[in-house]
Amino acid sequence: MGESRITEIRAREVLDSKGIPMVEADVIASDGSMGRATSPCGVSVGSHEAVVLRDGGERFRGLGVRKAVKNIIDTIFPALKGRDVRYQRAIDSVLNELDGTPDKSKLGANAIYSVSVAVARAASNSAGIPLYRHLGGSETYTLPIPVFNMINGGKYGGINVDFQEFLLLPTGAGSFQDALRMGVETFYHLQEVIVKRFGEHRLQIGRGAGYAAPVNEPAQVLETLLEAAEVAGYRGSVKVGLDCAATHFYDPSSHCYLFQGKSVKSRDIIKTLVELAETYPLFLIEDPLHEDDFKGHASITRRLDILIAGDDLFATQLERLKRGVSMGAGNAIVIKPNMVGTISEALETALYARDHGYCLIPGGRAGGSVDDPIPDIAIAVGASMVKFGAPRAGEKINKYNRLLQICDELGDDARWIDFKSLMQAHRK
Repeated sequence: MGESRITEIRAREVLDSKGIPMVEADVIASDGSMGRATSPCGVSVGSHEAVVLRDGGERFRGLGVRKAVKNIIDTIFPALKGRDVRYQRAIDSVLNELDGTPDKSKLGANAIYSVSVAVARAASNSAGIPLYRHLGGSETYTLPIPVFNMINGGKYGGINVDFQEFLLLPTGAGSFQDALRMGVETFYHLQEVIVKRFGEHRLQIGRGAGYAAPVNEPAQVLETLLEAAEVAGYRGSVKVGLDCAATHFYDPSSHCYLFQGKSVKSRDIIKTLVELAETYPLFLIEDPLHEDDFKGHASITRRLDILIAGDDLFATQLERLKRGVSMGAGNAIVIKPNMVGTISEALETALYARDHGYCLIPGGRAGGSVDDPIPDIAIAVGASMVKFGAPRAGEKINKYNRLLQICDELGDDARWIDFKSLMQAHRK
């Protein structure tokens, strides 16, 4: 592969899967290769994430991204023109220097991220190899266990459900294809189980494209999910999980959580989760406490022999992860590259986590796009799991389909991370 220098960067405002504006960037190189990328944004956004630059004002209710687009054209392109797309780390370093803020609030993380990913794609296209091979550089790759956000928390039909996501993990599968099928078939039956248990008036679609939780009682929701798996023929072959997203029902003024209509302490949340883990095949809990409670996350990690994952806790940022590792807070991390802003930083965080025994769970954002690079990133870093959401919305289906394509491309070079291997790695 010869030189492939940036000759042009184009940028525009497009819409994400929820109709909200996001940045799209094209990086064109001297050998004719091109990379295109967009900058998704989550509905649930932690306070430690890199800043998405919005325009304000009346247009798109203030959510426009013309300022970020302008920053790409007027500031980023002149600084990157002539640079070789093969040198991702150097280019990402320039992007960070141009911004000069700790949270990428000057140029906007949406501007920086879309350019960073577009550069990586231009380089992989120039080399004629898939993005996961360009980023991973390996010959043999691991296919991850998909984690499905089947039932969504939030406020629906007069019910406010505190926990954000109720998850299904098809751990008894023998391949990624089988795991995907098990999740999809369980989802097929979930509708009828919800109607049977709670009535048709409780059947609603949630914000994450799964079904809305019909009741604010985690045990009943988990039982509903397990019944759907049983109807599909998979009850003994699945585990369940929770994304508590506890920051969203935490009150910093009282240092308490408003949980099921009561003000409770972190020890009460931990007690509830321990009881659920003792009763149900619960294997993954994400953000069980608020995003700055490293001590509490360390406590629950010691209490439970399951995966305790940090999403808002770590925000895919290396320094926060290092703090967590030093305290024993969590043993898994949700990797969302746009939380930190560049491909290089996300890869550095992922590799540090993997080297320190943390399970890697790359995840998509609720406000996503059909070209999200996260499936390729998951393969590149050797992730044990991926978390894309319910098998319904188009941008989520695209991620699952991308992994199926990668399975086909890899053939015999693909290795399945079965649950037994995951457990062995987790308990090292």
